[in-house]
Amino acid sequence: MALRARERRIADLVVLGAVAVLFWILVELGQGWLAPYDPELAPESVATDPAQLPAYAARSLLRMFLAFGAATVFSLVVATAAARHPRAGRVILPVLDVLQSVPVLGFLSVTIGLWLALFPGTILGLELAAIFAIFTSQVWNMTFAYYQSLITQPRDLDEAARSLGLSAWQRFWNLDAPHGAFPLVWNGMMSFGGGWFFLIASEVITVNHRTLALPGIGSFAAAAAERAEPGNLLLAAIVMVLLVFGVNFVFWRPLTAWAERFRTGDTNTAEPQRSVVLDVLRRSAVPQLIRRAAAPGVELLDRLTRSRGRATRLRRRRPRHRTTRRALGILGVAMLGGGLVAMLGYIAEHSGLAQFAVAAGLGTLTFARVLILLVLGTLVWVPIGIWIGLNPRVTRIAQPLVQLLASFPANFLFPFAAIALLSTGISLDLGGILLMSLGAQWYILFNVIAGAAAIPIDLRDAARSMRLSRWMTWRQLLLPAVFGSWVTGALTAAGGAWNASIVAEIVSYGGDTLTAHGLGAYIAEATAHGNLGNVLVGVLVMSVYVVGLNRFLWRPLYTLAESRYALN
Repeated sequence: MALRARERRIADLVVLGAVAVLFWILVELGQGWLAPYDPELAPESVATDPAQLPAYAARSLLRMFLAFGAATVFSLVVATAAARHPRAGRVILPVLDVLQSVPVLGFLSVTIGLWLALFPGTILGLELAAIFAIFTSQVWNMTFAYYQSLITQPRDLDEAARSLGLSAWQRFWNLDAPHGAFPLVWNGMMSFGGGWFFLIASEVITVNHRTLALPGIGSFAAAAAERAEPGNLLLAAIVMVLLVFGVNFVFWRPLTAWAERFRTGDTNTAEPQRSVVLDVLRRSAVPQLIRRAAAPGVELLDRLTRSRGRATRLRRRRPRHRTTRRALGILGVAMLGGGLVAMLGYIAEHSGLAQFAVAAGLGTLTFARVLILLVLGTLVWVPIGIWIGLNPRVTRIAQPLVQLLASFPANFLFPFAAIALLSTGISLDLGGILLMSLGAQWYILFNVIAGAAAIPIDLRDAARSMRLSRWMTWRQLLLPAVFGSWVTGALTAAGGAWNASIVAEIVSYGGDTLTAHGLGAYIAEATAHGNLGNVLVGVLVMSVYVVGLNRFLWRPLYTLAESRYALN
């Protein structure tokens, strides 16, 4: 008993010390956010002194976690609304399809002026613009993953929640969040890694023909590439590796070990994942104190979401107000139509409507690269993901490695890729497929791992007791069980590939630049030259391609996963 008490006191001291250090770091990093920014601030002014890398890495990490927190809240709220309210879902899902098709540079080009106008003359406007750009690179994968977990909930759990009369908050806390925790954590880990890919794009911002840079590891790497400093580029890559391993140890490893308790069905394993950080938190009394302090707020949320005297049914029908709905629908269509007409007028005046044909033709080339990437990624990573997800020992070993590969921003390697392509004479039209895959293929792997790990053990035992051959086991159990997860992974990988095309179809090092023929290069060049008309054309055409692919391929596959392959 004395030893346990001593361990608890040590755990309390460690947790309290970590919280104190975290608050001190946040205060130090947040001091300069309200300071005025230099209008002449540019990548050339970013110091490539290695002594600055720790501070730069901390600032980049803060932007990543703030964006991730916002993406988590958005995913929980929006996915729940889309899954539980069919009418809202008919609006939300197409909007999400459109938004996840808009490239990160498209969001930056359109919203940067808004953030600077809201916070004029301060660093805060640029910081929020960078955080918003990272947010848009993370949120769609997480939202679709949580939505998929909601629509594939076992029917008996859904009926139990309704018969018990759970409030909306009670249902979320006791059913929806636990059921979606495992896929949300794994997809959150993947989305966090995807955010690193666009760190350079978010920390080096082009606005009104000027390039502004925020202190961070992304701008450090951009400045080192611009100055042709391979030593500093390699140093930035090493710091990125240390960051990824540190975040995995302190944050993701505890989360994945904790999320295993929420697997659906009998999925307990003899070798559960372990985490030193999670063990310390479980021994400490600090989390319990925080939970007690938050209890009044939780009780208030329960009261606000509880229906008056009736069991809460999240899918219950509400009185129809056809006139109001029609009026709101007409107003929405009118606003959308007015905005589209104004946008087309601007494009016609500044770029010409003929640019749509040019962008559409280039889009077919990028579309071909995306399809090749998806086919190759599926053939390679689905078997590997199932193997990793079914073996807890392999998962413990592979998770840090996969997290490193997925989180490491591949565009840090693009300057070295430019050197290799220049020396071998290989066209970027072919090399761009590999560069795009470095930032997109991991979505497939992460989702398949999560889907395979969630297969109940009783189904695996049933397959063994029936003496199914290896091929029949894959055909009748494993592939159908991970089908829904693969759909989510392939959808987000396709969106990530379209986004990655903007930075993968133009690669430069020093004074040498390689350009591929494609829509990504079209948008990147228009953004670099401040041609907003061409940026809008490229974004609209890319959105049409992505939405069309979602409408005619991914949406039917989602329906198939829900109706035929859900573990109900």
